[in-house]
Amino acid sequence: MSSDHRSGSFFLSSIPSSFFFIILVLFSLSSFSSSATALVMTSHSQQCLDLLNLKKGFILDPLSWPAGTDCCHWEGVTCDEASGLVVSLDLSERYMTGQITASLFNLTSLQRLNLAYNFLGQSTDQLSDLEKLANLTHLNLSNIWLLAGQVPMGISRLTKLISLDLSQAFYSDTLKLEKPDLGTLIRNLSNLQELYLDRVNISSNGKEWCHTISDSAPKLQALSLQYCSLSGPIDSSLSKLRNLSIIRLDGNNLLSQVPDFFAKFSSLTVLSLSLCGLEGLFPTKVFELLNLKTLDLSYNPMLAGFFPEFPLHNSLETLTVSRTNFSGRLPNSLGNLKSLTYLSLSSCKFSGPIPWSIENLTELYFLDLSYNHLSGHLPPMLAGSKISIISLSYNNFTGNIPGTLSHAHHLVALDLEGNSLTGSIPMPLFTLPMLEKLNLANNKLSDHLQEFANASSTLQHVDLGGNNLHGKLPTSLVDLSALVSLYLGSNNFDSVVELELFGRLQNLTDLDLSGINLLMSDRIAYSSLLFPSLNALKLKSCNLTAIPSFLKHKKNIYTLELSNNRINGIIPNWIWSIGGSFGWSMNLSFNLFTDFGRPFLNHSNDVVILDLSNNRIGGTIPSWMWSSSLLYLNLSCNLFIGVGGSSSNPSTKIVIIDLHSNLLQGSIPLPPPNNTFVDYSNNLFTSSIPFNMSYYLNKTMFFSLSHNSLTGEVPSSICSATQLYIFDLSYNNLSGSIPTCLLESLIDLRVLNAQENRFRGSIPQKISSRCAIQTINLHGNQLEGMVPSSWANCTELEVLDLGRNKLADSFPYWLMNLPALKVLVLKENRFFGHLTGICEGNHFFMMIQIFDISSNRFTGNLPSECFKSMKAMMVHQGQTKTIGYGNDSLGTPYYQDTVIVNLKGFEIELVKIWTTFTAIDLSNNQFVGNIPQVFGDLKSLHSLNMSLNALTGEIPQVLGGLSELESLDLSENQLSGVIPSSLTSLYFLAFLNLSNNNLVGRIPQSFQFSTFSNSSFEGNPGLCGSPLSRDCINSASVEPSSDSKNAPTEFDMDVIWFWMFTGLGFGFGFASVICYQLFFPKWKMWYKRRFMNR
Repeated sequence: MSSDHRSGSFFLSSIPSSFFFIILVLFSLSSFSSSATALVMTSHSQQCLDLLNLKKGFILDPLSWPAGTDCCHWEGVTCDEASGLVVSLDLSERYMTGQITASLFNLTSLQRLNLAYNFLGQSTDQLSDLEKLANLTHLNLSNIWLLAGQVPMGISRLTKLISLDLSQAFYSDTLKLEKPDLGTLIRNLSNLQELYLDRVNISSNGKEWCHTISDSAPKLQALSLQYCSLSGPIDSSLSKLRNLSIIRLDGNNLLSQVPDFFAKFSSLTVLSLSLCGLEGLFPTKVFELLNLKTLDLSYNPMLAGFFPEFPLHNSLETLTVSRTNFSGRLPNSLGNLKSLTYLSLSSCKFSGPIPWSIENLTELYFLDLSYNHLSGHLPPMLAGSKISIISLSYNNFTGNIPGTLSHAHHLVALDLEGNSLTGSIPMPLFTLPMLEKLNLANNKLSDHLQEFANASSTLQHVDLGGNNLHGKLPTSLVDLSALVSLYLGSNNFDSVVELELFGRLQNLTDLDLSGINLLMSDRIAYSSLLFPSLNALKLKSCNLTAIPSFLKHKKNIYTLELSNNRINGIIPNWIWSIGGSFGWSMNLSFNLFTDFGRPFLNHSNDVVILDLSNNRIGGTIPSWMWSSSLLYLNLSCNLFIGVGGSSSNPSTKIVIIDLHSNLLQGSIPLPPPNNTFVDYSNNLFTSSIPFNMSYYLNKTMFFSLSHNSLTGEVPSSICSATQLYIFDLSYNNLSGSIPTCLLESLIDLRVLNAQENRFRGSIPQKISSRCAIQTINLHGNQLEGMVPSSWANCTELEVLDLGRNKLADSFPYWLMNLPALKVLVLKENRFFGHLTGICEGNHFFMMIQIFDISSNRFTGNLPSECFKSMKAMMVHQGQTKTIGYGNDSLGTPYYQDTVIVNLKGFEIELVKIWTTFTAIDLSNNQFVGNIPQVFGDLKSLHSLNMSLNALTGEIPQVLGGLSELESLDLSENQLSGVIPSSLTSLYFLAFLNLSNNNLVGRIPQSFQFSTFSNSSFEGNPGLCGSPLSRDCINSASVEPSSDSKNAPTEFDMDVIWFWMFTGLGFGFGFASVICYQLFFPKWKMWYKRRFMNR
């Protein structure tokens, strides 16, 4: 062995063994560290590859993820700084299409995943591996439009979840929680603080979903379950979630009150309960929550409430209670809501003025108080300088438009329509730099429109219609270069306007100049350059004598309104070619047209609405109409004598057809098969009703054949027209019996009018238990028998007219229980018996306003009980309306009831029954006794007729309190005493008949009484003074005082007989007295019964 070898061996042997151990340990640690680093690097690289594989599943892909680079720097990717692993992936709002690939579930280090707002065609079954992402604390799969099916149950095993959002958009496919349900989904998610499941179909009742959430997620701070098919009521178990700061339950059918415990959620910042069917009174203490920023209670019409005094340090930013039953005044403390940006109180019942403190709302940009009962003047300042939207339409505001609005430089929309604002329009409004919409229609604004400079370049919509503006139109209106719609109709402009003035507005699509006298020179009439963008033109009542010829160059008109002008001659051919390809409407009514231009059909296929009513067009209705695109056809009030072609052609699209008031003859034309409205009234049809008519009435709601000369019976097949709401056969010569099935089968029928025909037999006894009828008019037939008691089911009945028949029955007392009955006419029948006793202990006829039982055989006293419940006659009615069925946009009934009444001594037909008109007619019966004092309570009574009875006693003084009375007839009775002077205070009394009674004394001479003639008082031998020729000759015959109760009847009659003895001789005079006393009362009763009763 060499010395070198020995020295090496010596060196090694001289090193302690512990040194080798240390070296070995260090080497091992170094090897382990390198291996761990290599493992981490491998996992990170794999995650980058997984992300790239995920990207491959997207088709429209906006992501910029370059291969070979560190994925931690990629868009939407966040890595843990220590480990380098991906912990957050946010691909929301990229609007990507495609699918989620399985590589996503390899990213097990993910804590946050957000794929919201993408178009990923994904079955929820493909997301079953979500449970592999066990570290997830935040998961957002909301608004993935193509995601549908059962919610993946793998989510229920993500026990670390703090936030879960599976909300879906309105127009996306539906996610559902059925099997398993909500309880299974969140039972193990005890760490959950945010739960958003909007539009996920949960279908659970209040007790179930409230208990499930409160038991499974005690830490919950945000709960959003909008449109989840939940039902109520809201259970008290929800009160355990005291940390809730967000509650959104909109669009569920909760049908419950808002629980009081919501007011104890001190952390609450958002409470949104729109469209939930809420009812009852909203707890006002909720308004006192200092952290509350958003409160939305809109679209809960049964939810009542009022605003409390708002505290100074309120945090409210959004307050919405529109379309609820909130009422009361707006408190002055509204100005304390200094953080408020959005205030919507539309369609409620708020009243009173807008508090001036509203000017303190300096952050407010949206203000909507429309459709309330607010009144008074508008505050000088409507919010602060940031205000952008103001809508105060359809209230009762008066006074001027605040001039300060002219300085609202951020104002985008101002809507003050439908108030009573007066004064002039501040013209600087037309110069505001951001204003786009200005609506001041339907007010009482007057004065001239002044010229203005610096016209707005943003103003697009201007509506000044329905005011009292007059003078000359300012030419500066045409400087509004952005104008799209301009409505100036229904004003009082007194200058002649050249239509060309507006024709140069390049963007103008809608123009309404109705009521303005227009001038069209030949120079411009044919110009093809006018109105390059015009779509709608309304020139109603513009004194036109010709259709504007420039229209022949248009091809996209969708509305043409030229009604109520003086245009005559033939409708030109070219007019049918100006409409748009998607259908258009044309109204040429109330003109002097005499014919259609020829050829007609070539260009008429796109006309959808056509109104040629109230012209002078005659001949035959052209057959082309039944094969056109028409949906609405009104040819009423013309001179047509026939119908060409087949109106019942299966290809006919017409839904509404109105041919009333023409000269159409012969057989009734079968209507179009898809119709809903048919009016053939006021023609000369003479046929019977075709047996197969009902085949063409499957969808018909309105059907009128009134005022023709139809004969024969009504076919029973008509009962198969089950959609009928209004059926009018009045004023014909129809006979036979009324089909027994009519009121039994047509359960939707609202109006049955068969008056003035020749129907015989009994009234149909059977009626549906679901009766919804509002008007039954069988007046003027030959019906017999009794009034069916089954009509007591018709609780919506408002008008019942059975007058002028042969009905024989006692008074149908059950009618008194009908809560909506307003008009009852039983006149000229054979009703009999007493009224006494039928009204005791009940509230009857609460809504009655016309009560006519005249010319029957009723007897006995007039019971006070029957009249003291007529509340509608005791108070002055508010808004004047007409009685009928259904209302259009202006509140006018589609069908208006009529009634024949005796008024002011004449029989007249009221073609409209105003809700303010009231009348009682008890005449020509056999009533006896005194006039009840209760009649003095009927303060709104317009007409009272008790003539031709056997009433006795004095005229009650209280009748002088009937301040609305226009007609009073007490003639042909046995009334005695003096005429009460209180009657002279009836300032509206236009007709008075007290003739043929036993009245005595001086006729009052004050006020209206001086206008009445001799006929009002004749037949009362004891009366004297003007207008009678008989003077009052003694001191006792003085004008009666208002408190006189016992008139000296015998004394006055003694005076009369004294003069008869003197003038005629004792013998003849004595005989006259005896005959009068013995026979006159009996002769009078015999005459009434013989000639006045049927």
